[in-house]
Amino acid sequence: MTAPVARATATPDRIVRTVCSPNCSGTCGVNAFVKDDRILKIEPASFPEPGWERICLKGIAMAMQRIDHPDRLRWPLKRDGPRGSGRWRRVGWDEALDEIAARLGETAASHGSRANAWMTMSGNYGIKACTVPERIANSLGGTVMSHDGMMGDLNCAMGFLPLLGAGFACNDLADLPKASLILIFGRNPADTDHSEMRFLFDAIEAGARVVVVDPRFSRTAAKADQWVSPRPGTDSALVIGMIRVMIDEGLIDQAYVARHTNAPFLVHPATGALLKTTDVDAAAPADYLVCDGDGTVRAASQCDGPRLRGEVPLSLNAGESVVARTAFDHMLDAWAAFTPARVAAICEIPAATVEQLARDYAAADRAWLWCGAGPQRYHHGHLVHRAYVTLAALAGNIGKPYAGVNTLDGAHMRFTFNAPQSWTAPGGKRGGHLPGIHLHEIIASQTPYPVRSLWISSYGLGTQSPGFDRFVREALPKLDLFVVTEQLMTGAAEHADFVLPCVSYYEEEMDLVAGGEHWFLQLRQRAIQPIGEARNDYEIFAALAERMGEGADWALSNEAACRFILDQHSDPLFRAVEWELLRTDGAVRIDIPRPHVPFGDLRFNTPSGRIELYTEAFVAQGEAVLTHKEPLEGRDPRFPLMLISPKHVHSTHSQHTMLPWIREHRPDPLLELNPLDAHPRGIGDGDEVRVWNDRGSFTVTASLNEAVKPGMATVPQGYWRKHFRSGHFSDLGQVVRNAVQEAVIETNYPVWDVAVEVERSGQ
Repeated sequence: MTAPVARATATPDRIVRTVCSPNCSGTCGVNAFVKDDRILKIEPASFPEPGWERICLKGIAMAMQRIDHPDRLRWPLKRDGPRGSGRWRRVGWDEALDEIAARLGETAASHGSRANAWMTMSGNYGIKACTVPERIANSLGGTVMSHDGMMGDLNCAMGFLPLLGAGFACNDLADLPKASLILIFGRNPADTDHSEMRFLFDAIEAGARVVVVDPRFSRTAAKADQWVSPRPGTDSALVIGMIRVMIDEGLIDQAYVARHTNAPFLVHPATGALLKTTDVDAAAPADYLVCDGDGTVRAASQCDGPRLRGEVPLSLNAGESVVARTAFDHMLDAWAAFTPARVAAICEIPAATVEQLARDYAAADRAWLWCGAGPQRYHHGHLVHRAYVTLAALAGNIGKPYAGVNTLDGAHMRFTFNAPQSWTAPGGKRGGHLPGIHLHEIIASQTPYPVRSLWISSYGLGTQSPGFDRFVREALPKLDLFVVTEQLMTGAAEHADFVLPCVSYYEEEMDLVAGGEHWFLQLRQRAIQPIGEARNDYEIFAALAERMGEGADWALSNEAACRFILDQHSDPLFRAVEWELLRTDGAVRIDIPRPHVPFGDLRFNTPSGRIELYTEAFVAQGEAVLTHKEPLEGRDPRFPLMLISPKHVHSTHSQHTMLPWIREHRPDPLLELNPLDAHPRGIGDGDEVRVWNDRGSFTVTASLNEAVKPGMATVPQGYWRKHFRSGHFSDLGQVVRNAVQEAVIETNYPVWDVAVEVERSGQ
């Protein structure tokens, strides 16, 4: 540590405001103090309003130790032996790109242009970095492999979208102190949103009651008024149990539910379809049918106070006679079995806790429900987020200030996820699109069409994907070309044909970064010159496009590309950003009204314009109404422990686990076990243990910890394969297609739906 400390005492020759954003939704603005083209230190940068200045050990270590890391890639490398042999030859950019372009051209000529595929992830929040793989794929008529499901973070959107017409929603976190009850499900902001944790502390000081629902006694739970520890993967049952108590005790907001949800709509008893005016009168304007207070069937738009319960006989077109019931009645049928006693048995918590949570939530005038990513990482994780929306809707909390159902939102979701098509599909050119969650099987089977080359960027495929060993065995041999853009020689890069060096955040000439937890758009600016011959992703693909005859679409400088994206953006909030102000201040607040209240107008982008608690599209899958489904695994006596890999304060995914300062705190992954599970297995603290199921195994050191619920085990997320004694966490996972998720977007990687057994190593 002596060299960095000595650096920090020098006098800088310039200070550059830029952005740290390694797939961390905090997107902290930082001032980089630079001398002789080296970073001396970083400090928090100012924002247009106070409260957002922050910094963390990860960000400091990223700036001070990853840029000059001994394993930093400094020039293009070409494989000089069998894949994975570790034999490389240094080449120049011209040689590398000339050969890659030629091989892509050969693949296109033999198998069609869509046989060349690109895939990225969210390792760099800059909008150019996030979108240029899609842009180059479309430019060349190639294939975009989506990363939605492979992230393991898609179930939130798939729970929200059918009900709300939007995949994300969150109040402004700066308003968190105005909530009276903060109910946190499967989220650990003390570790994973630590830049925003100050607002939770402010809320606590302001008198808010905080309840944390998490199988682990996290650092956030330690600060809460109450900790509830359900069995992993059972949060949807807990929420339905709360709903059942609220209904039984008359605690729901019936007027809100009748006016702003589709609960009063009438349902066809045989098909499960929502009945419409056209079903009884083909010439009538299309609308949904409800029953008003006097029993008259009306169009929903013509009835102010429809019944939530009841049945009514109807004569439909073609002489069909039915007895229709409300969607709410169908919900009551589905939830009848979820008594507090049954939920207690499912979740392994006291029935009294279920009842008390329901009453506390219903009674709170400003109940902020804060959803985390953890519960969605099961095969049926979309149901958990659907449960959150349903609970909040029944309490009348959606569209209400300082309440709502809150997950990620912020400027990042609106900005990056809705990049202008004139940017991502230049000149209207489009290629193919395939679900990246099925990457391995698509390449291995070469269906629905051949994919013979793959280029990945901003993605730790070797640590973050399910079954990377399967990719190496089954998919990689089918690829004629595998290219990885990286800063370090990762597990995926080791198997590439070409590894191309990319810049860090501090070396990138310019990019736009929007906040994942706040409403600021920031300008990333270069603090130091690129290390070695590193280039940014836009520059790499622009040079490739030039070689392949598509250079005209890429003839923009980095600054011009940023301005083009702003000027062309579909959201007027971003088009309104003044470029010169952004250049001067480095951060501009998007003009979102204060307080920001998602769905404050109570209008929803759904077929009915209401919150669709009943989803007729999922009748065939048995999910027309909210239900609970058990995890894929977890009740098998062969593998009695549920294994989860929580995010932690020491690294953002796999980007920091190799840095010296981080390794001082957490040098290697530890398997945490409750002593009640460890002692019968003869496992002591510090023992080497083997964790296994019928798909794979890994070996690590055990750490006994009563903060882990009995019946589960945890290993921290993001460690590389070389950090394990043997194997890797991802070897134990699986992807099983989910019909509901694929109907919405695509199957979500169920990272935590993994059951295992643990034994002392060598047994």
